[in-house]
Amino acid sequence: MWWLIIILILVLFLYSHKRLSYFSSRGIQTFPPPLPFLGNLTAVTFGRENFVEAIAAGYNKFKDQRYFGFYQYMVPALVLKDPELIRQTMVRDFNCFIDRGVHIGTDCDPFFGRNIVMLTGSRWRTMRAAITPAFSGVRCRYMAPLMAERAKAVADYLRTHITSKKIMDVNEITMPYVNDVIASCAFGFAVDSHKDPENCIYKLGIKAIVQDTTQIMKMYGFENMKFIMKMLNVRIIPTEVTDQFSQLFKSALKARREKLVQPRPDFIQTLVDVAEEITDDDLVAQAVLFYIAGYDTTTNLINYFLYEMAINPEVQEKLYEELNKVPGDDKIENIYETVQGLKYLEMCVCEVLRLWPLVASAGRRSVSTYDFGPMHPGSKHNLVAPAGIHIWLSIYSIHRDEKYWPNPNTCDPERFAPDKRGNITPYTYLPFGTGPRHCIGSRFALLTAKIFLMNFLRVYKTSAFQKSSRLCPRAFILRPADGYNLIVEPRTL
Repeated sequence: MWWLIIILILVLFLYSHKRLSYFSSRGIQTFPPPLPFLGNLTAVTFGRENFVEAIAAGYNKFKDQRYFGFYQYMVPALVLKDPELIRQTMVRDFNCFIDRGVHIGTDCDPFFGRNIVMLTGSRWRTMRAAITPAFSGVRCRYMAPLMAERAKAVADYLRTHITSKKIMDVNEITMPYVNDVIASCAFGFAVDSHKDPENCIYKLGIKAIVQDTTQIMKMYGFENMKFIMKMLNVRIIPTEVTDQFSQLFKSALKARREKLVQPRPDFIQTLVDVAEEITDDDLVAQAVLFYIAGYDTTTNLINYFLYEMAINPEVQEKLYEELNKVPGDDKIENIYETVQGLKYLEMCVCEVLRLWPLVASAGRRSVSTYDFGPMHPGSKHNLVAPAGIHIWLSIYSIHRDEKYWPNPNTCDPERFAPDKRGNITPYTYLPFGTGPRHCIGSRFALLTAKIFLMNFLRVYKTSAFQKSSRLCPRAFILRPADGYNLIVEPRTL
């Protein structure tokens, strides 16, 4: 029996070696050298570094190359560095890269496989066209007052809880706010998670959010050993959570269709109005994706914004000068126009997104053979890859590349001043991705964050007692290892 085990191990190692020789056999460099079965994700798997740091190691090593190789366990992926190559693959030749990199079909996860991120080809096009109106400028304009209601509720709560200088994790403030905005705008439910943290939406959301590298390994598990993952009945979001979300959303859909509640200018109403040809199960999947994708990322944007203001007090004071000119809540006639008119706030948000993009890396998968051209100018190696090759954009690394951004680790909102935007190299600023599959909810996320920041920073200021030194190695997105602990204090009015 033991010899069968030895043969099986040898076969697995030979299979792994063959998979991990994809790039070396084509003259493409990788870094660090891949390990059997784990590829370039060894440190990520064992919680020693964040996923974006694993890609950044290769990005920083291969300074002059247009791309380099990276193994997602045993799946080869090409990390693109050249802005022109990014434009070609993500925009000009989009039809060759129409699908997302990591794909989980409904045969693997009947619920998660339905969402727009996982859909492919014509099914993705149909769903994208159906739900795009929910995130239009017109819809966001209508949803702005709903966001403002939640921001005002936060301000009322904080007025009694932060009366003097206080050290706190600002995530405790921002997570309930974002939860309540999405609950209101996606599901039509009015909740106040600061006063009632036990409400069902908030508790469900915390369970559903894709927070750590366990989820990354699940996703790559479907890429590397689909049969085993299906056999083990692995789900990205626990089935009991998706069942509860489904019940909530379908009840809200039913109430809108039967006009049991007053129509509101929110996400669910858009689906009722324009997506009649799509099944309720598909609609639920989009609503839950909207929730989990917007929850952590929008919260992160606000948290990192407050952090950057804390460690850059001169920027915070300049922003306060602009915000202090905004009339009181009862005197604002159009909250959407008011927020859109805050030019320095816009510049600051853009700079924070450069430093801390909501999605630090973006992936696609080719559907046809593609010529990526030479590895670097003058190179003899010209990669022509068959259909199925994964490509990655290391957005975090591009945003901090000194070739495109002088003093890249310094927070300087002036980079995004109206008269300087033209100096930015195209396709080096990608906070929401790029091309037809860019983040559909970017306008909503920005508005949610800006309304909160306008209200919060007019009354409070943040300062730092320590600088965050490293990223949380087990976080799915960018997050400091020690949390968002800042000093928060009321301004003297």
